[in-house]
Formats: sequence, structure tokens, C-alpha cells
Amino acid sequence: MKFFQKLSCVMLLLALVICFYYRDGLVSKPIGQTGEFAIKHEQAGYAVSLYYPKIDPTKAHQKDVRVGIIDSGISPKVGSELNIAAAYDLSGQNEPFDQTGQGTGIASIIGAKDNHHKMIGLAPNVKLYSYKVNATSRSLQAALQQALSDRVEVLDLGFKVEQITPQIKALINEYLAQGGLFFTADKRLGQIKGVATVGAFNEYLELLDSGRTYYAPAKQLALGRDGRIQTVTGNAYSTAFVSGTAASLLAQKLAPAQVKQQLATYFSPQVIEKHHNISHVIAKTFSKSDTYLGISLVILTLITAGLALMLAIRQRKNKYLLGVSINTLLLLILAYLLVPIQANAQTMKYWILGLLVLFTLFQLYFSWRLDMTKPFSLNRLFNLSYNIFLLVFSFWLIMFVMLGYAGSTHF
Repeated sequence: MKFFQKLSCVMLLLALVICFYYRDGLVSKPIGQTGEFAIKHEQAGYAVSLYYPKIDPTKAHQKDVRVGIIDSGISPKVGSELNIAAAYDLSGQNEPFDQTGQGTGIASIIGAKDNHHKMIGLAPNVKLYSYKVNATSRSLQAALQQALSDRVEVLDLGFKVEQITPQIKALINEYLAQGGLFFTADKRLGQIKGVATVGAFNEYLELLDSGRTYYAPAKQLALGRDGRIQTVTGNAYSTAFVSGTAASLLAQKLAPAQVKQQLATYFSPQVIEKHHNISHVIAKTFSKSDTYLGISLVILTLITAGLALMLAIRQRKNKYLLGVSINTLLLLILAYLLVPIQANAQTMKYWILGLLVLFTLFQLYFSWRLDMTKPFSLNRLFNLSYNIFLLVFSFWLIMFVMLGYAGSTHF
């Protein structure tokens, strides 16, 4: 019995040390985030806070930057969230507004305003030029001609072109000759010198395809057609992340050549692969373990609370009942905080560390106060189950923190 008691204390203290050393792993990731979840303004764009803390969308812009978006248009329901300089319908539908949602999401990732209303884009002060097109080469050609006329400095193309004609190649080369930065999700356009193709990497820092110039997180937060924040995935949104970063750097008066150098330090495949290590392999292998162990935590907490109530009622130890109740409450709060939802990283980190310290103090105090004189009693049964619970909890906590740390790589 004493062996389990000592072992559980050692494991919990070890969990505390690991939590402190790998405290970045305590930042909960919004895996499975849905559009219905209420997300605060400062929490939007989690790819910035999780992977790229050096990118600061709120940094003061020193010059105006024009960004062109060739896609499905922009929904009128998010017009107040964006600085839209012009919107063109080149699709033949006589309607410049978005019907699919992709163009709206791309625009919000790049340039959603810093108005503390919904979400903030990577370059919130840029002027957006929307070119709504269809999949035909003729439509894309018209969009490129208009972008040249508007003299946009960054051009984002988030879909696969039907056919890369000589006219399209000539227009792209003309745009690049003007000093523009062209980013696209269409890998085939990479054959044109100066065009940057963008792919995606997942939460385990695995490149989801090869042969791209840059790679950005596959999952993004963006505004949908209805104006609500939602989780989006795909190369189109990864491309928007790179385009928005480029626009932000241009707004800080960096030259295009300097912007390309900076983008390489963030998004090049070599940088992503350099950060990929054994911890990400382990995290992928055991990606579901935190869920199973989390369910076990809830079950064991209920069992522990039930045994504590039985013990307190039989022996009428009201003070002990109060102590165990507080202890159980702390466990439930801790379990709630560890649920993988979007949360303020700094606040969550310090709350969890503080609760762990309090939990350890309560456990050490009450474990040594139990009456262990009888060979078999409810006290002994409770103490055994309690310490086994602590062992499982400590293991789960260590696993959760390590998995979280694996996904908190900073570039």
C-alpha cells in the first residue's frame, strides 16, 4: 500500500516537472473546431500563435499594399470586415459575390480588419482587389489583365487552372516583371520562373505533397459566406496564409527580394522538415490516446469521489469530506481546462500549473492522514484506488503535454 502511495506522489511530481519544462505543450489546440463554436477576436488565426509567433498582424503598416485575389469572389456579409478596394465579376455570372465561400475565406485570412469584431487577418490594413472567375482560361486571362491594370503588389490564386495557355504565361511573366509577388495553389504554374507554389503541412509537420516553393499549415480559421468563423483546410487557404504574410512584410517597407528571403525562413520545405522529429511521429501514433485517457480520467474521478463520500459518511469526518470535495473539484476543473478547445494560451498555461501545485499539496496532505491501522477497511480500499488513479492521471497528463509540445513547434 505504501509503495503505491509513494509511487503516485513521485509520478505526480514528475508530471509537474514535465509540465513546467514542456509548458508550450499546455497550449490547447483547436482540433475539430467547428464554425458554431464562439471564438473571440484575439483567438482567431491560431496558426499564427501556434506556429509563427514572430508574425505580428497588429504591427503598424508603413505603406499601403494592394492584394489581388483571383477566386470565387467575396460574400457581401463580410464586407465590413475587409478593406475591399474593388470587386470584379469575370466569371460571366454578372454577380461579383461569392457563391462557394472559398474566396471569402481567403480574403479574411489575408486581410480581415483589426476591429475586435470577428477575426484579424495577417495583413489587416491592405487593400483587397477581388477577381471572381470560373475555371476557364479565358476568365483567368481577364483577371490577370485587370490585376496588371490595378497594379496589385501581391496576387493570390487558390485554385487549379483549367489550361495554362501561352497568353496566361505571358501575362504572369509581365506581372512578375513589374515586381509583383505571385502565389498559387496550382503546382503546375511553378514551371513559370518567379511563381511561388504553396502546399500544406499537417499538425505533425508532415508535408502533404512535394515540389512546392512554400508550405503553410493545412488548417486555418477563416470567415465563411455567412460571416461566421469556421475551420478550413486545403492548399487554397495555405496559399492565403503565405500571401497574407508577404503583404504584411511589404507593408513594413521590405523590398520584394527581402520578402522572399523572409518567407523562406518561415515556409520553405527545408525549414518544415528540419523541425519534424521523433516527437511528431510519436504524437501521430498516439494521437487518440489523450481522448481515451481523458475519458478514463473522468471515470476515475467519479469513482474516487464516490469512495470518498462513503468513507466520510461512515466515519463522519466532515473536514476530510470537505478536503476531498475540494480535491475532486480541482480535478474536474483541471480536466475541463485540458479539453482540446480554443483558449487563451498564457492564461491557460498558468492556471493549469497553479492547479497542479494545489492538487499535489492536497494529495500529499490527505494521503498521510488516512487511518491505515486496520488490516482491511474502506480506508485502505479508498487509498489504493486513489493512488492508482493518481498514477493513471499522471501518465495521462505527461502524455497530453508531450503530444501538445510536439505540435507547438515555432518557426
